[in-house]
Amino acid sequence: MMLCLLASTLAVASVESDNSERIRVEPIGDDVGPVRPKRFQSVTRLDASIRSDMRYASDQNFVGRPIAGYLAPVCYLADPAAIALVAVHKALLAQGYGLVLFDCYRPERATKDFVQWALTPEAAQKSHYFPRIEKSELFAKGYIARHSGHSRGATVDVGLYQLQDDPAAAVSGKTNGGVCRRRFAEDRAAGLLDFGSDYDCFDRLSRTAHPDLSEVAKQNRQRLVNAMAAQGFVNDDQEWWHFTFQPEPYPTVYFDFPITED
Repeated sequence: MMLCLLASTLAVASVESDNSERIRVEPIGDDVGPVRPKRFQSVTRLDASIRSDMRYASDQNFVGRPIAGYLAPVCYLADPAAIALVAVHKALLAQGYGLVLFDCYRPERATKDFVQWALTPEAAQKSHYFPRIEKSELFAKGYIARHSGHSRGATVDVGLYQLQDDPAAAVSGKTNGGVCRRRFAEDRAAGLLDFGSDYDCFDRLSRTAHPDLSEVAKQNRQRLVNAMAAQGFVNDDQEWWHFTFQPEPYPTVYFDFPITED
């Protein structure tokens, strides 16, 4: 989820894209707003075998409620990123795995929702998502920031599921002291692989190459990195789940259309 600090609010609000659509960031308001550009599409419409677990459209996230702008659990991406992600999935299917989607395009209003939450004392989800740091440190440590690459339409948060049940291959023997393991049993039961921490774990365990992981978790992280890299997705080494397609179709634009059903 790490929302890299990319520019000041003023700069992002005034920037134009380098593409023919010339789209600016729209004012943040209620859950209405700009229309989805034609060059964005639903990834699961392209391939229904890609699993969707879009947690910001539910209460299964670090805020504990649906996030502004997520009116439906749909993964939208700009066309080149969407097509490349489907190619990743197809290659993984041949190896006995598949992609599960946690987050894709993210409206700017959602990022602002995160920022507003981070400025409050509310921390009901602390034990599940950031047990080893204080909420007041989330900005300083880079877990929350004012703008997200997700809003440019080429960044995704993903994991892997296994096509056939193989507990020995999917489950780690290491519990990492119980840090960020709230979803452990549920995710394993659903066939998701063990990556050594839950998705959106605001902790050093989320670093892709963290040394204190089981061999199973290390292998799963490397498998995901390799599969994504083969189609042009670059991993953020602070978060095992976070990838950005390169070159980005809209490198200077932060979109704010709400996520709705097709």
